[in-house]
Amino acid sequence: MIREITEYEDRWLLRPLRDSCVLDIEWGSDSFELLLNSPLRIVAGYGAELSPRSLALDDPDRHVITHWSTTVVERNLSASIVSAVLFKSGRVRLGFRSGWNMFVSYRQPDVAFAVFSGETLISDRSGMLDQTEYPVAQVDRWTGRRITAPPWPPRPNDLAINYDSDDIND
Repeated sequence: MIREITEYEDRWLLRPLRDSCVLDIEWGSDSFELLLNSPLRIVAGYGAELSPRSLALDDPDRHVITHWSTTVVERNLSASIVSAVLFKSGRVRLGFRSGWNMFVSYRQPDVAFAVFSGETLISDRSGMLDQTEYPVAQVDRWTGRRITAPPWPPRPNDLAINYDSDDIND
């Protein structure tokens, strides 16, 4: 298992989930839990969407998980995870070797999604949580190389800029 999470400008690749196989699904009252053959587990709300093969938001076969029976969901998600992406916008995309994809989209802002290692929360829709078990490596999207220096801070919101001035230092 790769223990490192890769961070890009707009997303995290949850590499520790890759190749984890869904062994069972526990159905709760307001969420379900994917139990994996690794120390990780995934908890998601029933507003999560499933689609066979397509990543398209408007795919006619993309539906909330309750569209299918629990037997069908268990059969289609009982596979290894080939891709796990947490977008910084709060969206989530999990790809399974069976060809099925699970999404938590902006269309459902209240849908829960979290990844745990044992009882320790690793990530949720708000992003990665500070923890030491799975280090986060920042990667430059253009070169693919690790970023070892801290990122430039964003421009302060209260920066006074005089756009009418001809002085370059204003």
